[in-house]
Amino acid sequence: MHLVIGTSGHIDHGKTTLVKALTGVDTDRLAEEKARGITIDLGFARLRDGEGNDLAFVDVPGHERFVHNMLAGAAGFDAVLMVVAADEGVMPQTREHLHICDLLGITRGVVALTRADLADPELLELSRQDVQEAVAGTFLAGAPILPVSAVTGQGLAVLKAALTTLARATQTRDTAAPFRFPVDRSFTMKGFGTVVTGTVVAGRLHKDEAVTHYPAGQVLRLRGLQVHGEPVERIEAGQRAAINLAGISKEEIQRGHQLAAPDSLLQSYMLNVELRLLEETPRELTQRTRVRFHLGTQEAIGRIVLLEGAKFAPGETHLIQMRLEEPVAARYGDRYIVRNFSPVFTLGGGRIIDPMPSKSRRIRHELVERLRGLAGDDPAERVEQVAYLQGARGIRGGEGFIRTGLGEKEFARALQGLASKGRIFNVEPAEKRYIHEHTLERIARFIERSLELFHRNFPEREGMTRAELAGKLSLIFGEREVGTILARLVKQGRIAQREQSYRLVGHEKSVSADQEALLARCIEIIQAGGMQPPRKSAVFDACHVDDKLGQRLVNLGTHSQRLVRVKDDLYYTPDTIASIESRLREYLHAHASITVIDFKELTGVTRKHAVDLLEHFDAQHVTLRLENHRVLRQG
Repeated sequence: MHLVIGTSGHIDHGKTTLVKALTGVDTDRLAEEKARGITIDLGFARLRDGEGNDLAFVDVPGHERFVHNMLAGAAGFDAVLMVVAADEGVMPQTREHLHICDLLGITRGVVALTRADLADPELLELSRQDVQEAVAGTFLAGAPILPVSAVTGQGLAVLKAALTTLARATQTRDTAAPFRFPVDRSFTMKGFGTVVTGTVVAGRLHKDEAVTHYPAGQVLRLRGLQVHGEPVERIEAGQRAAINLAGISKEEIQRGHQLAAPDSLLQSYMLNVELRLLEETPRELTQRTRVRFHLGTQEAIGRIVLLEGAKFAPGETHLIQMRLEEPVAARYGDRYIVRNFSPVFTLGGGRIIDPMPSKSRRIRHELVERLRGLAGDDPAERVEQVAYLQGARGIRGGEGFIRTGLGEKEFARALQGLASKGRIFNVEPAEKRYIHEHTLERIARFIERSLELFHRNFPEREGMTRAELAGKLSLIFGEREVGTILARLVKQGRIAQREQSYRLVGHEKSVSADQEALLARCIEIIQAGGMQPPRKSAVFDACHVDDKLGQRLVNLGTHSQRLVRVKDDLYYTPDTIASIESRLREYLHAHASITVIDFKELTGVTRKHAVDLLEHFDAQHVTLRLENHRVLRQG
């Protein structure tokens, strides 16, 4: 069993001394720490108990100026060793550390009453009662409160036994989840290069695997792995570890960064979160309050956007939006802490509900209701709300863990159930991209409006092709996805399909007798031009029509396959094009290749007509251009 135990408590209550008495390791590694006699940054030690449990201690600073360092260590705690000096009792930083651990969702711990040798029985009992009152209503309510002395050794054996009991009762972390490792130290080791340390908070990593560096997005190769100074083949959730990285300097990867499995986190400057304000918070929060946001080992500056009312009173829990000045990499359910910007003190904390919100204004008025559904315990409700909030982007199968916190199988069951009820729709079966039924309805209405407008402007045409409709939706869907949506709408009877055209149900193409007569006249003029018909503008002049009407006529001729568009301003009749193509093929069978000059002489057309025709045959895959020659395209 791997267990990461964090110390917490007020400055000078003996956290570091107690860890040394338990493990033999002095966790104050900095010269400044030794000179000043206080812990400034994180320290680490290891204890293997009598049952073989691997207990990793993270010793954190107790001074209020270094709470940001304490928070960097708290990200990986499985349990807490709360340290309170028996001769002083509960102090301000004791309470702040207790609140932080409670807000981070830590559920187990032990309280050590240190310096018990300096307290008489009456004072010891008063300190015990003081601690009981302080921890009431928190995760440490009912936890063992054990008098100890690092000087005399009093109570150390009992404390070790309590920690073993704690390890036995603590649920192991999820090693099946994607690997995740918040970095708390980065340094260069001679002969090895860049080394980072931290706690594996989820998953496992083999030394032959690669990891993604967030926020850079760079995939990094590993040189080696260590656990408490010993080389290992693999590290897993619950272990303190060191990772030797290749291809990156210590300046490029710092505390606050993360190493994780590829595509397992989302990066954003904006988060939708659930926030609980501490009752001790001295004032209400108002809109746009500037705060310090702590996630894992990272601290980011940002502002709070209230989503429920204009004020946020101490002791309340609200849904809010965090707008940050730098991106954070997160997933659903991540725990965080918020501290006041200045003066610095802890305001509260909570969990992330949406790690990468959509910026759609359409859903802003119902955002809180949707987020409440996403924050709930019902898997299907979570998946449905993510699909709704993501709009046309939808939700892909691989995002299940990141956006809902659900396991792969649980997420798949929820998707299947929602799809069978028609609540979501699989718009891309290959990639398993699902959109919500409300999004599908909006897209369906857009398609219907597009067809209605098209029928009004082009009554002579059967309808729009899939490519034309896909062009109108190209910012959000590919042509294949549009085809899936169109097939559904046809099946529902909302639109109709005839060959390659889609139309509104009941629409029939209509062309006036005058337009048919004008088109016939245009075709006659083009036909009379033979292999060198007049350009489009000359045809329009000869028919006495303006450019707008003339374009509609040639479009009608093209879609009804009575004309062939060679260039934007050049049209032929199908018979003439077929005749020219036949001549071209005969020539190429006899001569292997042809130049523009050869083709010009073969057809008797101008050079510009010759160039346009050859480019048309290239586009139709009849010919293949090789520098200044054309050859027949094979196949």
